[in-house]
Amino acid sequence: MALLSFVPLLASLPILFPPAAPSDLPLPAPTISVTPPKARFLIGDAVSISCTAPAPPRSDRVVGFRFTATSGWVTDVRTSRARFVHTFNVTDPRDGGFHACSYSVLRNGHHQVHSPASRTVLIDVQGPRRSSGRRFGALRPNIDFCSQQERFYPKIGAKYRPAQPNLTVAPSSVTVEGQPLVFFCAAPPGAAERRFGFFQEELEVTDGIWEGSGAGGARLRVEKSDRNRTGNFSCRYEEMTEGRWIASYRSDAVLVIVKGPCPAPLLSVEPPSGVVAAGQRLRLTCAAPRRRFRRRFRFFHDGAELVPSADDVIGDVTEEGAELLFLRISPEMSGNFSCRLEEEVGGAWLEAPPSRGVAVVVWAPFDFLPLVIGGIVGVALLLLGLLLAAWLCRKRRGGSRWRGMRPGDDTGTFPMGDYEVAA
Repeated sequence: MALLSFVPLLASLPILFPPAAPSDLPLPAPTISVTPPKARFLIGDAVSISCTAPAPPRSDRVVGFRFTATSGWVTDVRTSRARFVHTFNVTDPRDGGFHACSYSVLRNGHHQVHSPASRTVLIDVQGPRRSSGRRFGALRPNIDFCSQQERFYPKIGAKYRPAQPNLTVAPSSVTVEGQPLVFFCAAPPGAAERRFGFFQEELEVTDGIWEGSGAGGARLRVEKSDRNRTGNFSCRYEEMTEGRWIASYRSDAVLVIVKGPCPAPLLSVEPPSGVVAAGQRLRLTCAAPRRRFRRRFRFFHDGAELVPSADDVIGDVTEEGAELLFLRISPEMSGNFSCRLEEEVGGAWLEAPPSRGVAVVVWAPFDFLPLVIGGIVGVALLLLGLLLAAWLCRKRRGGSRWRGMRPGDDTGTFPMGDYEVAA
């Protein structure tokens, strides 16, 4: 009977303590390994850290990995594979230290779950030696290893890696499409074999023309710049040391700006009609948007460049443009006017397209005065004729009017005109 009474209790256990579903279980830690398996790495060595996640339950899907180091850097990778290999080049002793990895899964297609970190692996990067012959990385008594890393590793990188080069751009870092750019990467004096590289942002520039390279520096020429050349440029070099290439720090970045060609200027005249009497003023204004280059303006008459006389005035070049003022315009200046703009880019003057032409008509005074006098005489004669016609009309109407009676007139003999007397 006791056994029979215990059976219902066993049957109720799944209800009281339900088994954990696979989706509720914590994720196991991944496995980590380093390739190649070396006790000590040098600057320039390639290191691969492999992180492998255990086979997840069917409801989980791997979505990424995270790699961390005691130096503080973190690398996140998005991938659906259960294994990922993170490869990097050792460029500084701070790339060493203890490294670990973890992974994330998408559980039931709704939320992410992160695994615990893997065990740590040590990547020992060899630093330079002290002048006394002892290794710089040797620990001193009563100094914590991590605090010693934070204190000395920045100095290690600055001393061990080759010195930073200097980048210059000629003729100017601000230019116009189609103009050449020359990059010069100058390295500090040294006898070691060197090779140089130029970079735009993070990509190496490979389509230029190498004009020279040696231990002291390298020169790269871009024959025709375009808008895609706008950005930050830098350079670095690698130095042959103990049978291997050691990369220097990159130079300070130089911002290169490539502008489009200058648009055609706009020519306007005053008076706006373009019709002016001889001896009067005529003002020409050549306007163009302001840019970062020095500029100059030229005016043309019927295709020939204008050379102002002593009486003409050329206005200063302003934000709006430049102007040419004729104080007393002459009849032979009738014709088509235009202007051009030139910008100084890298020591050369580049010409913009010409402006649209504007027609100007000058009326000479001896042609204009007879026309005015003739118009005045014509109007006067017309007014005189109208007055004469009005006077004659009034006179003709006045003869048929009743003139009235004078004292002593005989009313019986006064004519009655054509009126009929009613019977």
